[in-house]
Amino acid sequence: MKKRKKRPYLWFMLPGFIFYAIFVVYPIISAGQLSLYHWNGIGEKVFVGIQNYVDLFSDEQLMGEMFNALKNSLTIFALTVLIQIPVQLIMAYIIFSKSKGSNVLQVAIFSPQFISTPVIVFIFTLLFDGNVGVVNKVMEMIGLGEYTRSWLGIPELGIYIIWAMITWAGIGVGMMYFISAMKMMGADCLESAYLEGAGFWKRLWYIILPQVKMTIVNIILIGYIFSMTVFDYSYIMGGGASGGTNGSIDVMALFFYRMAFGDNNPLGGKISTNSVGMGTTVACVLFAMIFVVALIQILITGRRRKDNA
Repeated sequence: MKKRKKRPYLWFMLPGFIFYAIFVVYPIISAGQLSLYHWNGIGEKVFVGIQNYVDLFSDEQLMGEMFNALKNSLTIFALTVLIQIPVQLIMAYIIFSKSKGSNVLQVAIFSPQFISTPVIVFIFTLLFDGNVGVVNKVMEMIGLGEYTRSWLGIPELGIYIIWAMITWAGIGVGMMYFISAMKMMGADCLESAYLEGAGFWKRLWYIILPQVKMTIVNIILIGYIFSMTVFDYSYIMGGGASGGTNGSIDVMALFFYRMAFGDNNPLGGKISTNSVGMGTTVACVLFAMIFVVALIQILITGRRRKDNA
């Protein structure tokens, strides 16, 4: 008989596994179960099967609010991918290359990460306020006074202002990921490119980018998860009632909050008799959206590692 191999490392993994099972796996399974019930969190639970999901995707008002929130969340994600991530990559490259003033730039970019969300919202309120806002004052100074607006009162601009807050506060985080990825690269290829006459931007395009592809994929995934789960900016700016004027800054996490805890959710004025049931249903739909994208990212990463093996 073959002796069973001892695996002492399993005992070191066990506490983390138990912790993960209690605080991650169990809540996910519990939420899935609750989404199958009609329940307000206090009274008796009534099993309704998939009726909550049917109501969510068939009720005109519920579906309209959910797709509006989803559109706004995807708008934040699209702006993050098209603008924020390229800017993060360029700033990381400037700092990695130790250009003049790069240390000051690094501190200036990363420091907003330590400012609380309410303070950030207050700062942007002062910037875009129609009466005392800095943006309008600057426009008046440079002769563009006719274009001044009460920017915070324009619904079409609401989600873009939310994205601007998010970007200003968190752009340094992705930048640090890119700097770390660049520091793990071999210096030989950059030195060779420099000796061959490749300029600053050519080295970025032909040397840096190919070697940080997987970091870009990971940052895109993080950006997607954050876009789907961001809550505090929209809540502070527009409150939990409706997500701003005409739902202009409503996002998926705020929509979930309104279903589960809002005093005037679409289910019936005050907190409805099915607030927990419908709220967990929205949470499960949101989880599925994130899980599918994360699974695709894992498959891409695994295939990439096999190709490099």
